Amino acid sequence: MAEEKQQGANPSLEQPSNAKTSWPELVGVTADEAEKKIKEEMPEAQIQVVPPNTPVTYDYRLQRVRLFVDESNKVIQTPTIG
Repeated sequence: MAEEKQQGANPSLEQPSNAKTSWPELVGVTADEAEKKIKEEMPEAQIQVVPPNTPVTYDYRLQRVRLFVDESNKVIQTPTIG
């Protein structure tokens, strides 16, 4: 039985193999538009809008997608899971 627990990774830390992990097509759209599109494809996503010069942590979270935006609230970097 202990052998079974050691085999395979923790499923809560794995991303499904067919799941999308980034949205390069959203660069240049507003944060609201980007959030709507990401939520359509990943309803459980926790979206964080990150204004210019805002510090962020470097921990990795499977449900988090950060939207780095410019002064006009447009996405300036490919949104990715993490």
